[in-house]
Amino acid sequence: MSDPRPDSPTLRLRRLDASALELADVLREGRITTLFQPIVDPRSRGVCGYEALTRGPSDSWLHAPQNLFEAARRAGLKVELDFLCMQSAFKRFVAAQVSGQLFINVSPDTIYEHPNFAERFVELARNIGMPMDRVVIELTEESLLEDYDRLRSAMQRLREAGCAIAIDDLGAGSSGLRTWSELKPDYVKIDRYFVTGIDADATKLEFVRSMLDMGRAMGCRVIAEGVETERECRELVDLGLDRLQGHLFGRPGTTPMAALQQVESLDRSIVTYTALLAEHISTYVPPVSPETRVTEVADLFRDNPEQLSFPVVEDGRPLGVVRRERLFDLLAKPLHPEIFNKKPVTAVMETPTLLIDGQLRLEQVSRLVTQKSRPRLTEEFVITKDGRYHGLGQTIDVLRLITEQQLQSAKHSNPLTLLPGNAAIRSSVDKLIEARKRFIVAYFDLDSFKPYNDVYGYAHGDQVILHLSGLLKTHFSARLDFVGHVGGDDFLVVIRSADWRDRVVNVLDRFAQTVADFYSPEHAAAKSITAIDRDGSQRAFPLLTLSVAALDSETMGATSADAVAHLLAHVKKYAKQQTGNSFVLRSDDRIVDVLAAARRPSAELLPMEQLMNSA
Repeated sequence: MSDPRPDSPTLRLRRLDASALELADVLREGRITTLFQPIVDPRSRGVCGYEALTRGPSDSWLHAPQNLFEAARRAGLKVELDFLCMQSAFKRFVAAQVSGQLFINVSPDTIYEHPNFAERFVELARNIGMPMDRVVIELTEESLLEDYDRLRSAMQRLREAGCAIAIDDLGAGSSGLRTWSELKPDYVKIDRYFVTGIDADATKLEFVRSMLDMGRAMGCRVIAEGVETERECRELVDLGLDRLQGHLFGRPGTTPMAALQQVESLDRSIVTYTALLAEHISTYVPPVSPETRVTEVADLFRDNPEQLSFPVVEDGRPLGVVRRERLFDLLAKPLHPEIFNKKPVTAVMETPTLLIDGQLRLEQVSRLVTQKSRPRLTEEFVITKDGRYHGLGQTIDVLRLITEQQLQSAKHSNPLTLLPGNAAIRSSVDKLIEARKRFIVAYFDLDSFKPYNDVYGYAHGDQVILHLSGLLKTHFSARLDFVGHVGGDDFLVVIRSADWRDRVVNVLDRFAQTVADFYSPEHAAAKSITAIDRDGSQRAFPLLTLSVAALDSETMGATSADAVAHLLAHVKKYAKQQTGNSFVLRSDDRIVDVLAAARRPSAELLPMEQLMNSA
């Protein structure tokens, strides 16, 4: 009996069989579309390559790639379809004249079925003008791999022509780890399943961490696929992923071009402009080659009594380390000198060893080096730059510098809220301006705070300040945004989060919802208190509200922290004139009431001349 459901296996098989004729027409007429999705390098904050993706005719059931390729496989046309996809990708990529690498998906079945796959692939690329050293072949896990000798042979010929090799969707199939070991690829791409929600899933995080450790040990770069949120991005950057790909940076498009706002999203997710990096604690120690004999390494240690470790490096690639204490412990055992002295150092080196990218922040390095249950403070680890040996670092140096940073921060913090004070605020703004990073600076000021202190006392006033401090720390990103306490009831936030408007509005809304808790029931019901004003007269004051004055860093004249403070002073006067909570932004020579715009999109932009006159 047949299954009439639209998504039933029976109906799907019928569609696959019925599509054979249409598929032949599609291949003959070349009616496929090539899309390109950017792959970004978190170190350079830029697009470093594109993955080519294929879609069938838009008006056909074959539009979906899974239908298209499965139909081709059943019809015995998979090889022809793969080469058509390659040809289309090469042509469009070359025509776009963009920089970076092109990642091409290839099924191992196609390599097995075509007797001269490598030669035909290279010829196709060269005829179109596609440089082979910019091509990365992604091997997809569509079937169990059995003929590894043949696959290695084809990959070797492609490598000799200049291609790089990648394994796609690592973790999605059953053969990925063996393929990794057999082929020693230049890249591995972790399946999106392990990336989605990694910021909230410790198991996924540990899986990705272990894959990254294996990649470092084997000298290949690890790419995370399916990155869709900034939280996922930040977690992956903290782990030290080499490349990132996903909708956060760009959806597949017909032209391989970078979408600026999506690359800026990555830029906001990685804040290293004020951070100390691993390369800052690197000490260059001359490496030894893997052929060096154990007795020679022992002599090196004796000639350099302060040296605790020597890296073992081949052609710039770190293979492991030899540690003084462990080597001499080994050689102190009976007969061991006779056994090991003439052997190469690879027989006694520690491998895999911890490899730390020089661009990682010290906080990231600390997490990596302290994963061991009892890390030794003097133990050294290898620091790399662009995958090559750069020097050695010590755990104790990492912890010392982090402690110094924390003490320095505490020294300049507000004693009530423990938030950074004026010096740190100025430094943050100046460094962002110097680095030409765009940001929003927002000044938060409590309205009617003096009357509140007069009526309720300074202890209650401090509770309000602590409450506002907590709201700011909760609603702004600890990694992207900088929350500072200017003094008294004034706070300043340097914002780089993409959703900065929503974050400020949420603080205002939450403050409005909770402010009555700081008043007596009578005052809360009356929505006012009676206090002495600046002229010595008694009058009614409304409940506390917040005025927020904000400035876009690209505003003319915002060239330093002092200049920003001067420009903000005028916006602050205008914000304080508004009734209730207010949120006013100056962007170049225009000003907008953002709070009104959030609730009424047609809110008018005012020219600065009008602002200056009213203020």
